[in-house]
Amino acid sequence: MKVLHTADLHLDRSFEGLKNIPKQIAGKLQQANHQVVTAIVDIAIKKQVDVVIFAGDTFHQSRTSIRTQAYFIAEMKRLEQEKIPVIMAFGNHDYYVAERYWFDFPKNMFLFQKEQVETHYFMTKNQEKIAVSSFSYEHPWINENKLSEFPSKDATADLHIGIYHGDTVNNGVQNYAPFSFSEMKRKGYDYWALGHIHQPQVMSADPLIVYPGTPQGHTKKERTVQGVAIVSIESGHATVHFEAVAKVNWQKTKYSLSQTSNLQEALSLLEELLVTESLDQKSVVLKEIQLTDTEQLGEEFRISYGNGELLHYLQTTLLQRSNHFLFLFQIGLLTEELDEKVRITADPELLKQLEKNYLQPEIFSNTLQELVQNPLFSSVVQPNEEWRERSVVQADQKIKADFVIEEDRL
Repeated sequence: MKVLHTADLHLDRSFEGLKNIPKQIAGKLQQANHQVVTAIVDIAIKKQVDVVIFAGDTFHQSRTSIRTQAYFIAEMKRLEQEKIPVIMAFGNHDYYVAERYWFDFPKNMFLFQKEQVETHYFMTKNQEKIAVSSFSYEHPWINENKLSEFPSKDATADLHIGIYHGDTVNNGVQNYAPFSFSEMKRKGYDYWALGHIHQPQVMSADPLIVYPGTPQGHTKKERTVQGVAIVSIESGHATVHFEAVAKVNWQKTKYSLSQTSNLQEALSLLEELLVTESLDQKSVVLKEIQLTDTEQLGEEFRISYGNGELLHYLQTTLLQRSNHFLFLFQIGLLTEELDEKVRITADPELLKQLEKNYLQPEIFSNTLQELVQNPLFSSVVQPNEEWRERSVVQADQKIKADFVIEEDRL
C-alpha cells in the first residue's frame, strides 16, 4: 500500500522572527499555510495513495480559526471525492475538544479522539485489510508512555500501522507521551507514523519509523524541511521518500565582501546580489545573510550594521526593485569580535534563593518547558542537542554554569 504521512503542519501559526514585513510579502505569508494543505492533497491525488495520515499538530492551537477549519475541511472533501481515506490524530498543540469544531468532518475521515489507544480498520482499493492503532491528546500534556496500551500486530490484518505523536524518554522532559524505540519495535508493526519533532528523521529502517518533520517551516530554525513522506509498505518491508510542499522557504547565505574596499562598493554589491536573487524566485524566500570579510570597511560600516540602517536600506531596495518574493529579515556579521559571548553571572545568594524556590525537579521541568517554547527566549538562546540529552538536574547545572547571551542581544 502507499501512504502519505505528514505531521506538525501547525496551521494558523504565523511566520516568526520577522519585522517590518511589506504588505506584498505579508499577503503571501497569510496564504501560505492554506496553500500547503492544497499541495498535500494534490500530491495524494496524483500519487493515488491508499491513505493520508495526519500525525498530530495539524493545527497550531486547540481553538482553530473558523476560516482555517473551513479551508481544511474543503480540502479533505477533495480526497473524499477521490475515495482516499484520511486518518487523523491530534497532538499537544491541537489537542482534541469536539465542541470547538464548526463543521462536520467528511465521511472519508477517521479521527482518533481519545487519549486511550484504539485500533481502526479499513480496506484498501486492493482489498487489503489495514489496522491503524493510535491515540490523540485531549490536554496539552501526556506524561505517561502510551506504548503499553498499543496492541501487538494484528495477525488478521494484512498490514498494521502505528501513529504516535510524542518524544523519546531520553530527552529529560516527559510531557509528550515519552516512549522508547526499542519498545515500539517490539510491537511488530509494519510502519510507525510519528509526529512532534519538526526536523525530518528516519529513526529505524526495520521496521520503518519516521518523523516527517514539519512540511512548512515557520521559524528560521526550521529551514530543514523535506515535505511529506510517501511510504510504500509491504509485509515486512517499507520504503520512504519525500515530496516538497512548502510555499515559504527560509535561507541562510554567506556573502563575502572581500572584493570591496569602500562603503559604496559594498552597498552596490549587496544590492546586486539580493535583487538578482529575488528576480529568480517563484515562491517566497525569507532570507538571512551573514557578511564576512568586512574589516576593511571601517567603523561606519559596523555602526550602520549595528543600528539596523543597513538592513532597513536593503529591505527598501528589494521592495522597490524586486518581484516581492524575497524578504531580507536579518543580517549578521561573522567576525571574531561579534562572535564573542558575554557571560552572565548572578549574586550567589540570588542563586541559592532561585534553587530553593524554583529549581526543584518538578517545578524546574515545567518551568523550563514553558521557557524554551517562548519565542522571545528562543530568539536569544537556542537549546541544542546537548540540552535535549540532559536530564532535568543536568540541565539545571548547565544553565547555572554556562548561561550565555549574544552580546548584540543584551
